[in-house]
Amino acid sequence: MKRRNVLRSLLAGMLAVAFMRGAQAQQFPSKPIRIIVPFAAGGANDLNARSLQVPLGKALGGTLIVENLPGASTKLAVEQVLKAAPDGHTLLLAGHGALMSYFYTGIYDTKVWEQLAILGQTGRMPWLIIEALADAPYRTWAELVDYARKNPGKLSAGGPAPGGMMELTVLETARNSGIDVTYIPFKGGGPSGQALLGGHIAYRVAQGSEVYPNVRAGRTRALGIGSPYRMPELPEVPTLKQLGIMAFDIPVFGFDLWAPGGLSAAIANQITAALEQAMKDPGYMEASRRLVYDPVFTGPAVLKESMRYIEREIGPRLVAAFPPDPAKK
Repeated sequence: MKRRNVLRSLLAGMLAVAFMRGAQAQQFPSKPIRIIVPFAAGGANDLNARSLQVPLGKALGGTLIVENLPGASTKLAVEQVLKAAPDGHTLLLAGHGALMSYFYTGIYDTKVWEQLAILGQTGRMPWLIIEALADAPYRTWAELVDYARKNPGKLSAGGPAPGGMMELTVLETARNSGIDVTYIPFKGGGPSGQALLGGHIAYRVAQGSEVYPNVRAGRTRALGIGSPYRMPELPEVPTLKQLGIMAFDIPVFGFDLWAPGGLSAAIANQITAALEQAMKDPGYMEASRRLVYDPVFTGPAVLKESMRYIEREIGPRLVAAFPPDPAKK
């Protein structure tokens, strides 16, 4: 008799949990949803979030608020999401390639992507472009190398937060070209673009959506593309591997939507389906094309395979380039 009562209690508890989870999913969203961006306003990550704000809110039946939390190489933003309740009302928009590269370069102590739930990717583009002013004394990478050799110690390159693929690219391309370049980190593509246009840095590495408008307007020039393929919009610009200054193809890049770990499957599936729907919005598609960002949806299963590739192929290269600091141990 006691055993039957125990079993009944367990069954009742399980049914109650299932009911509560179902009710939670039905009530979502019950308040405004925050999308946290780990970089400053004006960059590609920020612009992509803002172009999603209306269509994703409509698809979810709620209100979205974009919040920029730049600093500490994405750590400030990620920590906010990790501390948030796993109820779907606090999300992060950041590329898995960026988060993973910051781990392999020592910014993060743990694999933070394993503590988050990936929900989908908002599109894809080349990871980076090397960009210089249109009136700089070099029109190609070869001319930049020649200039650097004639002016040793005078070249500085801007990019996002220290560590990661962007800084690795600056270091590797300089080393493979036999020149000295100082890397200067900024809090996003907006600030680094202002520094370049203001003549405060010799060149920068930035995402295609941040570079292409400047190139199209004639303000700057693209010297090389960090991608397995050339950009259709800039077919004359070679990839870094074609230039012979990177030993491997840099993978394509996209911004991923994340939630805190522990999010229920029902709400996760709801957000993923809403994201795929929102990306079909004509306004979003047009905004993405202006950013040279291909608005192709990618789901969690494919993204997890991409993360395994980065762990296997890119992670070791980053560790070699940014060895652990003994002082931090």
